[in-house]
Amino acid sequence: MKAAIIVFSPTGNTLKVGQMLEKQLISRNFDVQLYNFTGNDMIFRNDNMKSFLRENIKEHDLLCIGSPVYAHHLHYNVKNIIKALPKPENGWARLAVPFVTYGAINSGVALHEAANLLKKSGRITILSMKINAFHCMTALPQINIKINEGMPGEEALPTIEELADKIVQFNYGVINKSKDITKKLNYQKLKNRMKAKIIFREKFWHNYLYPKLIFNHDLCQKCERCIDICPVNCIEMTDDGPILLDKPFCIHCVACILECQFNAINVNTNWTRLNNMLENAMNGRGPLVSNENPKSYVYS
Repeated sequence: MKAAIIVFSPTGNTLKVGQMLEKQLISRNFDVQLYNFTGNDMIFRNDNMKSFLRENIKEHDLLCIGSPVYAHHLHYNVKNIIKALPKPENGWARLAVPFVTYGAINSGVALHEAANLLKKSGRITILSMKINAFHCMTALPQINIKINEGMPGEEALPTIEELADKIVQFNYGVINKSKDITKKLNYQKLKNRMKAKIIFREKFWHNYLYPKLIFNHDLCQKCERCIDICPVNCIEMTDDGPILLDKPFCIHCVACILECQFNAINVNTNWTRLNNMLENAMNGRGPLVSNENPKSYVYS
């Protein structure tokens, strides 16, 4: 059997899960292609998703797609990838397994969104998985609380092994719509689904509400590490120093801030309020939380 694993991983968590899943499937005699499209110019600069997918993804029997959860949603760049998928024919599988990583607070409606989009593309979601991971925002030195530092790690392995076992056990000779688990992925309570739909409009927040990146050109040494690390290729170097492009949009993953050795990049925000919000969320309070349990899980 052949599996293709496609991931978008701004800070490496989703890629790590994809690599762990790849290893488990290979150990179970699957032929696996893992493709990480993070930071790919063909996708984020040239808007060439459909031809890119056709040219780079090999023939497969099962398609796995990994994404981080941003603002309770499947990341919109992953949504765009799913929308650009070729029809499930000519070596493109009809069976799909979406998986997400999230920073403990709320996995949101991401898996349900993925399954719905895969269904529109003509696919059947047979399994799905969420993995509790490091909250990338809390890596910033101004944040007092570190949420799930070091995760995913060995603690995620049993869940990933369970998914791999169920992939192997699936009866690929019987493929029909009754196998689709999209309805099971609508697991959030109504109030959490409504918050995701009405309040946490991910792309709108990214473009208009989130604090903007600030480049201190006096401190910048033009090493271009921020450009190399940016998962959506939205930073460009000028004679004065780095700037943000109007398109593609910054996704506020903070990877460039963490990468900069000269403290030349920051965000303009109220750190006290952000710390309080995150601390409340980790204690199960406030508008961000879902209090879901278990945090990591395989849906089948």
